[in-house]
Amino acid sequence: MTDDKTSLITILSSDHGRLRREQRDIRKRDLQKALKYGSRQLSWGQRYMIKYDGIVFITDKTCRKEVTAFPAPMDLAPVDDKSYTEHEGAKEVIEKKPEMCSSHTVLVIDTSGSMKTHDIKLHRDRQVAAFTTVALEYVAEQLFNESANNRDVVSLIEFNNRAQIVFEREPVSWILFNKLLKRRDIEKRFVDREYGRVTDSIHYDSNYLPALEEAEKILQKGFHDDCALSLFFISDGSPTDAGHLGITPMAAGRMMKEKVSAIAVRFVDHINMSFVGFGNSYLDFSSLESICKAANEAAGIELATFFYCDKLAHSVGTAVTSLASSTMLTKTALMTGGRLTKKNMRTDIISEANTDASQWDFFLIIGHYAYHPETEDFVPFGGLPPGAFTEENREEVQTMIKCNAYPPWLALNKAHCGTGAERVAFRCQLADGPTSMKFRLGHLVAKETLRTDRIDELISFHKSFCETQSLAAHLANQFNKRLRGLPNYSRETTPRVSFLKCTVLLLDDPQWPGGERGVLVEKQLDTVKFGWRKWNNNFGGVDGQIMHRPMDVTYELAQLHVPPTEMIEEESELDSDEDDDEDLFETSSKSSDSIMDTCSEDQFSPSDYLQAFSHFTYLFTNKRLLVCDLQGVYNTDMVPPTFELSDPAIHYRSKSKGSEKTMVYGRTDRGHSGITKFFNTHKCTDICKILQLSQKKQKWRKEWHRNFTEDMKNNFGF
Repeated sequence: MTDDKTSLITILSSDHGRLRREQRDIRKRDLQKALKYGSRQLSWGQRYMIKYDGIVFITDKTCRKEVTAFPAPMDLAPVDDKSYTEHEGAKEVIEKKPEMCSSHTVLVIDTSGSMKTHDIKLHRDRQVAAFTTVALEYVAEQLFNESANNRDVVSLIEFNNRAQIVFEREPVSWILFNKLLKRRDIEKRFVDREYGRVTDSIHYDSNYLPALEEAEKILQKGFHDDCALSLFFISDGSPTDAGHLGITPMAAGRMMKEKVSAIAVRFVDHINMSFVGFGNSYLDFSSLESICKAANEAAGIELATFFYCDKLAHSVGTAVTSLASSTMLTKTALMTGGRLTKKNMRTDIISEANTDASQWDFFLIIGHYAYHPETEDFVPFGGLPPGAFTEENREEVQTMIKCNAYPPWLALNKAHCGTGAERVAFRCQLADGPTSMKFRLGHLVAKETLRTDRIDELISFHKSFCETQSLAAHLANQFNKRLRGLPNYSRETTPRVSFLKCTVLLLDDPQWPGGERGVLVEKQLDTVKFGWRKWNNNFGGVDGQIMHRPMDVTYELAQLHVPPTEMIEEESELDSDEDDDEDLFETSSKSSDSIMDTCSEDQFSPSDYLQAFSHFTYLFTNKRLLVCDLQGVYNTDMVPPTFELSDPAIHYRSKSKGSEKTMVYGRTDRGHSGITKFFNTHKCTDICKILQLSQKKQKWRKEWHRNFTEDMKNNFGF
């Protein structure tokens, strides 16, 4: 009966109001109920605002003629004092320790007068839609799915005829969510930098250049090599820079493209850009499209995307979600070696998946080298590449060694079998002549640079790879000796950790710049039978997981107040790796004997051994370095079962922060930061405790050099 009475209430619904209800699925009955039961208050322009059941109606001064209707604005998230304190603490840490930041997103939002247009479904106007959607899709959504945390920061720039930084480098949290929502209704106030005047009027200009200039400046603040960057630029109209600067639109467009191109080139390995045209289809967004295209052309990679959103907040949400996904991928890429741009990527290679993999090129071997860690350089090596040895060809190899006669050719498959951040790999094999009928010994893999700017380095390109793999192999041998302390240790069944031995061949290739080509060769692993796996990575990920852990704000704030001299003294003590031969022990909180009483080898998973190995390398080297990014196969046909690993990463920790070396072991060496990220995720298993991994070896470096020399003399153990 009540509903019938409500229906009798007369209201003169304008065509405008009826259209809004249709767009937003707000029924006329809702409006009638609002008039009877809703709360009303006087609004702007002699209009009334009536709120009822989550819907806001705007009527004329008689409350009988509807002007518009939209859902009530979203409420702010409830935030307690603890959350606020933690947010401010994270912000302080990132300000003083920029390396703690994993991503920085700069939002550039048009707040000119046209953004107040009431034509967006489910929102009062374009401005409300923009801020609400960004808050929901970029902040709330990522907080819910844990793809962003207090290591990720956001800055906001608003612009019309001028640009203003509203806030910068705010950690992703519900505090940030609320800050974005609060920008929906704030009247824009801009300070005239030339005259110091404050302007309250709504400007209908949209000058892109000032906003892009501010974005470039703020992107540079706190930037470091492990930080992913994002630029989100949204406008509902064409730029008005030409009139503001007194130049032609073409000249203004050229300046905008130059600015965006400079940003793209400066941050090419780190940045993603989204340019959003928001509004009616008849609006001209060609300027946004052209600067997006210019960014991609300058960078040599598709890092910028243009989105047209036709009066739909959902379309803006799609653009925001896409940017969040791209940022996540960039963070992951930076954790695993970085992304490669088309500008320095070789174009002369094709994948086995796209061509006939039975085609080979043959090259005469004109040099063979092994990296010697003591001299820190390559030395001539007269034997066979270690990867060519197999048990099946033992007699054949022994004959070659005795006669000092080795296959003089190397066959490289025409198609690659895989690429990484810096290298491309080809199947290859030694041969007695330039034909597949002359193939000899075991299957190999050849690796060489994927970058055009490093082709002329020949064998020196492989220095960091060989050095890293050699040291990892030495530490693996030491770890295998410790495995004898496991309960029920068996020579036949207890797994062993190994790294592939590698050497470098210099090939005669008239098609290569300079006529010579240097390739690193190692054993081809049986990934078909055993499957390739990454047990941990160089950024704290374990068993294939990419870790984006939030910072411990309390701990990091406490670290900020540790006296610098105390920190340096502590690190100096840890770095004395050449003192004497005495092994030092630290007592575990739980004795290894008690663990051995309750554990058996069957309880340990393959991953347990490799996580313990990474832990072992850090403590065995007196906390100087850590071997991780462990990848390869677990060969269960070998006795004992053996991890055959390749291409690890080593994080090297310098003596003091004042003299810290960077990338000592190549591009993937992230130093103290990489070690910290490993221990943020490492959970000691019983293997760590049984093996007493706190044991250190003071002269591990000299022992590595000595063992490698002996290994070379013995043809790498064959």
